[in-house]
Amino acid sequence: MSTVASIARLRDGGSTWALGALRGDDAALERLGGALLQRWRSGDRLVVLGNMLGAAGHTPRTIDLMLLLRRRLLARRGAEVEDFVFLRGGQEEMWHKVLQLQFALAPLDVLDWMLARGLADIIEAYGYSIAEGRIACRNGPLAIARWTTGLRERQALQPGHNDLLNALSRAALSVDGRLVFAATGVDPGRPLGEQADAFWWNAQSDGALDEALGKASDGGWPSITRVVRGAGPSRNVVLEEARVLTVSRDTPALVALDADGAVLERIEP
Repeated sequence: MSTVASIARLRDGGSTWALGALRGDDAALERLGGALLQRWRSGDRLVVLGNMLGAAGHTPRTIDLMLLLRRRLLARRGAEVEDFVFLRGGQEEMWHKVLQLQFALAPLDVLDWMLARGLADIIEAYGYSIAEGRIACRNGPLAIARWTTGLRERQALQPGHNDLLNALSRAALSVDGRLVFAATGVDPGRPLGEQADAFWWNAQSDGALDEALGKASDGGWPSITRVVRGAGPSRNVVLEEARVLTVSRDTPALVALDADGAVLERIEP
């Protein structure tokens, strides 16, 4: 895949399709991808809003289907590589962290924290042993390194998975900079370039985030008309007309947006 930008910039064109929070739900992606293939027009763009991995289905098949969907859309007239942007979510961040677990100060605590938040199902879907990982954490960095090397090798057996998961942007901006796309939100108290992990660990509700955006006076936020995120916190109250658009609610979803961030169509599996 092409060199990834920290914050991707979308080119001008038709509709922007935003796909939110699959969490490994391969069946949902199969249905949403089919709908997108029927509706795709020259000049359209696709932003995958992080959290492709997860416990809702079979992660390796989800990534396979995502790669297939990208290839099929790239084959369409007028499609360009930069029209397809994949963002980092919390699930992808945990996956990257577990592959570097030998460098953690308290590796077993870190591993258990991530296992409880969806990582267990991802590791098992790749056919690897969680129990061996916990044992390795008790035996020191060299043992952990052997375990994480095996995990990398399992992922490498799946064509394209390494390339995709190593080519994730932190966020994306529309061509005019008025729309921000992220996995779970933003921190309006910091400029876009200084968000750290706020793009994928934000836990504010639509209302709280909308209020914070309205009060923000620096970091370029007054010029941003909408934040499009893949998912919000549990029990989030969706505000349809707010500056925050949460794409996935109870299930993964796909939305088509115009240049102003207004929803043209919403599709759920």
